[in-house]
Amino acid sequence: MSVGGLLSVNGRAQSNRYDASGPAGKYFSADVTDGLVTVAKTHGLLQFYLEAGAYNFYGIGQPASSTGTTISNTFGPLPIAYVQITPDKNFNIQIGKLAAITGITPLTDLITSSYNIQFGLDGWQQQTISRGIQMNYSRGPFSASVAWTDGYYSKRFNWVVGQLTYAPSAVSTIIVQGGGNAGHTDYSGPLDNSDFYLLGYNYSGSALNLFAYLQYQRLTNGAQLGNPGGDGNQYGASIDANYAFTPNYSISARLDYMAYSDAAPVATPAFYNDAGTVLQGNEMGYGPGSRAVGLTLTPIYQVKHWFIEGELSYVHAYHIAPGEAFGQNGNQPNQFVAMINTGFFL
Repeated sequence: MSVGGLLSVNGRAQSNRYDASGPAGKYFSADVTDGLVTVAKTHGLLQFYLEAGAYNFYGIGQPASSTGTTISNTFGPLPIAYVQITPDKNFNIQIGKLAAITGITPLTDLITSSYNIQFGLDGWQQQTISRGIQMNYSRGPFSASVAWTDGYYSKRFNWVVGQLTYAPSAVSTIIVQGGGNAGHTDYSGPLDNSDFYLLGYNYSGSALNLFAYLQYQRLTNGAQLGNPGGDGNQYGASIDANYAFTPNYSISARLDYMAYSDAAPVATPAFYNDAGTVLQGNEMGYGPGSRAVGLTLTPIYQVKHWFIEGELSYVHAYHIAPGEAFGQNGNQPNQFVAMINTGFFL
């Protein structure tokens, strides 16, 4: 049995605040980032993992919510909870609330090994937590996972997703992800009715760590969701690098790009008025045909269990739909955000 956790708080400043309540409508705000405890049993045939407490999500180019609102609008005070049956060292089955395969922003990475305080532009299209069952197999440099889930936490179990990884060397890994809705969901939003694909590459050296990926998402059943253009497409790319100057100090830099086809459906006319819908798959960027570029810089200092990190990010969106970008009228094309986050691991 192992017990761990994380406690951290943040301060945040932004330009072009939104016409919204909470942190999204303020130039300056502060909140608890994470207050989480984990309990895990990692040996034997029957294993389990529990993660409970407070948490928040911050993403560049998207409105911030209070920690309480985030918990209420997303995964509750027990975001991850699953049992794992492990009949063999190379194979296991997980059942419960799982970190989603499809995407690279699961809650467990956000609180333990993410290079940045905020995740990137494309992260909002990726799944975070899903309910379901997942099978994992590994042998040598290969590993594979397949899952049947409720996708974007929709309570409709009709998503089938998978992942293949290959490690050609001790420092390099190639990742392929894919999945989609095998039926039709009218409960959550456009992203739930989609197919998602990601190709990634990870490099883990002694000082330099690098992760880059290309992402594609095809939205189906657009006409049924009020979009006369029908189906739509989302394209994304990201590269995130971290360099450790010393065992205590490192700096990360990330470049993001995303684009939407002219037919991409938009579920709400002002997405920033309900940030929770973004996390549950009810938004498509800054309107049909929109584009955005993001840049993030994050210095990190850590001594044993204590850490402090700062972050500067900039997003520029273009071909935006009226009311769908930044500022009180939603018509400003760019936004700067500065954050500081500090805390300790248990």
